[in-house]
Amino acid sequence: MSLKQVRLGFVPLVDCALPVVARAKGFAEEENIDLTLIREMSWAAIRDKLSYGVYDAAHLLAGIPLAARLGLGGMPSQRIAVPMALGRGGNAITVSTRLYQRMLEADPSVMHGARGLSARALKKVIDEDRAAGRPIMSFATVFPYSSHNYELRYWMAAGGIDPDKDINIGVIAPPRMFDSLRNGWVDGYCVGEPWNQRAVFHGDGVIVALKEDIWARSPEKVLGVREDWVQSNPDTVDALVRALVRSAEWADQPENRTELAQLLSGENHVGASFDILRASLLGRPVLKPGDNPIEAPDRHVFYRYTATFPWLSQGAWVGTQMQRWGQVDASVDFNTLISDIYRPDLYRRAVKGLDVALPHDDWRVEGVNDAADRAFVGPDAFLDNSIFDMRNFAGVGE
Repeated sequence: MSLKQVRLGFVPLVDCALPVVARAKGFAEEENIDLTLIREMSWAAIRDKLSYGVYDAAHLLAGIPLAARLGLGGMPSQRIAVPMALGRGGNAITVSTRLYQRMLEADPSVMHGARGLSARALKKVIDEDRAAGRPIMSFATVFPYSSHNYELRYWMAAGGIDPDKDINIGVIAPPRMFDSLRNGWVDGYCVGEPWNQRAVFHGDGVIVALKEDIWARSPEKVLGVREDWVQSNPDTVDALVRALVRSAEWADQPENRTELAQLLSGENHVGASFDILRASLLGRPVLKPGDNPIEAPDRHVFYRYTATFPWLSQGAWVGTQMQRWGQVDASVDFNTLISDIYRPDLYRRAVKGLDVALPHDDWRVEGVNDAADRAFVGPDAFLDNSIFDMRNFAGVGE
């Protein structure tokens, strides 16, 4: 039987690991797929080429399928389905060493306390600048409809900062973040690894908050496929999901993380230093130049805690952040929309027969962090101890 060719676009980040592993370790071929990987620099390019059929599938930001369905970002409405997630973790907020020093001087107790609250020190710096008549600072995220944008805003808002008035927030492609910080074009950014660790390793930046400090186990990248392709290629969709789930299980084994760092370091994949990638993948990131690494064993989770399951509730949370920050009208019914985009039914169908843990429901109350739920998700507290229940959208960011 000839292999079914699948073209998959990705952006060079640690969380492109699953398609890289699926091809390199033979999981795709074992599922009768000839997986071709195409490296792109920006999320806009990935979105456009998936929408117009250049790609069959893509490594996508969790918010892109929602934005595409709503016709946001200058594109006509596109129907993109999400049959699985591609893991959790990996993002961070990094500031220039100069800004870090100012934050430290403004509020040393906050900066030596819980990382999730470090925006309180940034607020004091912003107030100092305003009083002195200085221009407002600039931060960057990777895309308007990204977890990075919502995490940066959530972190700032928890510290008393209005991200629409007190700061400039722009968009920069992930691989260009480091140079933008080094050259002084931005004061900080929120991006996935390895582009935070690179700033630290080169002495240009300090990580002031990790994704898990803002909301652990939160939505990140997903597998995106066009809905018409799902309908015309159901067996191939199942095979691709199986290959990626098997890749996730391999990638989550501690003994495989060094090999994974080597795979990702290739110029046709992430193209970052092996040492930087290994530090992040081994859960021992360095937050400040010259410091010892911290222990962060769940910095990247690919398989554990149902990391590949496309939770409806996590997609719905992304939708509420779109509403919170004025990207989408408050009248949009994300309960209905999410169940049409995030497709746990496709995931369940694909992994049937594999030894994969499956939750009883397709949604959960996010942030509850009770003992019964930890087996499926693990500790998942929001930095402000909010609870998100998609049935009533209550409690997040209020």
